[in-house]
This record gives sequence, C-alpha cells and structure tokens, in this order.
Amino acid sequence: MKKLINIAQAISDESRLRILMSLEGTPLCLQHLTEIFDLAPSTISTHLHILENVGLIRSQPSGRWRYFSWAQEDSDPAVVEALKWVRKVLANDPTIADDAARKAVALQNSSVPPPPSKKLRILFLCTGNSCRSQMAEAILRKHAGHLFEVHSAGLDPRAIPPETYQVMKEIGLDLSEQKPKSIFNFLGKQYFHYVITVCENAESKCPVFPGAVYRLYWPFEDPEKATGSDEERLRKFREVRDQIETRILAWLHEKGFLSSDRYMGPHVHVREK
Repeated sequence: MKKLINIAQAISDESRLRILMSLEGTPLCLQHLTEIFDLAPSTISTHLHILENVGLIRSQPSGRWRYFSWAQEDSDPAVVEALKWVRKVLANDPTIADDAARKAVALQNSSVPPPPSKKLRILFLCTGNSCRSQMAEAILRKHAGHLFEVHSAGLDPRAIPPETYQVMKEIGLDLSEQKPKSIFNFLGKQYFHYVITVCENAESKCPVFPGAVYRLYWPFEDPEKATGSDEERLRKFREVRDQIETRILAWLHEKGFLSSDRYMGPHVHVREK
C-alpha cells in the first residue's frame, strides 16, 4: 500500500507527468528536458529525483551526461502497471502531443550526444506497413538482430496481406505476431539512428523525420499492386522480398556490420559521415 501511495504522489503533479511521458521510448538528459520544458534545471532535477525514487524512471551515466528513461518491464509490478496506466490515459492528450513535438526538435538540434544504446535503433518506413517495411524489419532482425533494435511503420497502415505472411514463412520467418503500425506510434516519441524509407510515396510525403540521425531511401516496387493469377502475385512478392534481403545484406557488409559472414560485436558506432 505504501508503494502505491508513493507512486500516486509522484504522478500527482502535472509537470512530473509531462516529464515522465517525455521519457517514454527515448532516454533523455537534463539538457534535453530543459529544451523541451519551460522549467528551471533545478526544478526538473527535483522532479526527476522524485520519479526515480519511486522507481518510475532510472538513470544511466554516459560520459559527462546522465540519461533518464522509463523503468524496465522487469521492474516492480506496481511500477510497470502504473506506467501502462499513465501511457493509456495520456495517449491522446494534446499537451503530451505538444511536448512530443518539442522533444523531436530537441533531439534533432541539441548538441548533446545521442542517447546511449547497446543496439542501433532502425525504423523501416513505407505507406501501409503491410509488405515492404514488414519484410525489411523481419529480414534485418534475422541477419543482425543482436546489433539492431528494429521497428517498422506506415503513413497509412493497412492489413498485412496473406502473401506477405506466406513468402516470409518460405524463408523461415514467421510474421503471424506482426501488426501494421502507424508512424505516429514513433514520431516525436522515439529516437532512431536510421530511418529507412522503402517506398516512393512515403519518401515524398515524409521528407523529414525528427529524432533520426540518418535518413536512407531504398525504394522497392509495391508487390500489392501486382496483377495476374495468385501464383503470379506470389512471384512478385518473392521478388521484392529477395530484393530487400539483398539490399540489407549489401548495406550490412558495406558498413562493416557483417564481414566474411561473421558479425561484429554488439557495441557498434554509426559509421555514416
């Protein structure tokens, strides 16, 4: 009961709730938070101290900076449930949306180094998140999942067609648990080292992705537009699947993430210049 009371008291302040929500998905340091909120650094530090004391957030030093992030899923059950509840209640709150927009700008323009991460974060982006970006997510995770935290999203999410599931299953990748996701699940909320657009439409309609270090464009034909018999459509899905895998493997080798069929260690530095 005492633990629950302490958590309730910690989230009873509007500024603390806003700071807590800004830490969802991306570790931030005090410098980032002062760029997002119109609050004195000492005030923000006090709020962070209260949130950390009850276990809602954790901190991690990195060089001269200290980054704050949400507690992990294996934290105290009361903390995990409280964070789930806060996320659900404030999911569509306009103040939180405004804070997310300022967070995206802060991450893009701040002189502070990117948040520390053992894995590089990658987002594959297309129109519907139904074929190409889903394939790319699964294929990169297959070849270098221990190097990357991989996600995918779409500008206008639509159902994943059965052909996508089938052709991916043919190469040993089960997408049955995958669901189409909106770009707004990530925009302004999470930081990515790479955002890779895999279709022309998404590239033209989303030319800027705040909170991304590098933006790459790998266009592939949309297999859902294929016509003809069922077998002819499947052939197009397989063709695009293989093109995506070839492109990913070439990029991994080009950047040194793969060398002579052997992976590099888990701590990798971004190599783009």
